[in-house]
Amino acid sequence: MDDLRAQLEAIERMLDAGQYRPGPWAKFLRLVQNRTRDERQALAADVSRVSEKVHRRGGIRSISVTAGVALELAATALGGIFLALGVRLGSNVGVLLAAAIWVTTFEPLLKIAVGLVLGIRYDYAYLRGGEPRFKMRYGTYLVASRASRVALHLSGTVGSPLAAWLVARIAVPSLPLSGAICVIAFWALLGLNVLLFAAALAGFRRLGPVRLAISSGGVAGAELREAFGGE
Repeated sequence: MDDLRAQLEAIERMLDAGQYRPGPWAKFLRLVQNRTRDERQALAADVSRVSEKVHRRGGIRSISVTAGVALELAATALGGIFLALGVRLGSNVGVLLAAAIWVTTFEPLLKIAVGLVLGIRYDYAYLRGGEPRFKMRYGTYLVASRASRVALHLSGTVGSPLAAWLVARIAVPSLPLSGAICVIAFWALLGLNVLLFAAALAGFRRLGPVRLAISSGGVAGAELREAFGGE
């Protein structure tokens, strides 16, 4: 524990001095994730604080989690309006706009809801590509069991395929073209998530230009691989 605290303090000093370079934080997390729950609990608050400093070093602009969730819910409601109008007016464009919005919003909303159930919290939301994303309070994630961490990330693979499937179910009877496109999107999203999960489970860290650590399926696969004793 003393060694872990010393590493964490050294990382924080480098961050405060503007001298941090990628590497030490990832190494520290690999070490601390394999310690007992009591040890992880003792470090949780400090880990959350340093994790926020690591994340903010790029100068991101953030908003509260509540505001981020409100934006996601508002966008989801807008998608519902597009879907209703699209079906009523026989507009494939309206239905496909609804599908695009729901595919985007269902994933973070479902993942945050599952996180709340599992005791995993978030610090703030930030905009990337015009969409709110959510910064995990890493200490709460660290304290969670391996099964909870895997479940959290698997929940992040469900939202987008679910959204495409729901729109397809609603649209198919009256708009078979947009319904068929949504069915294709469902299988494509499902297949991509399975691929990312399987690749990480097999020990890959990248698929072409894609880092598996930035995808829910990839992180779920990596967590499960570590649980089985993989490196």
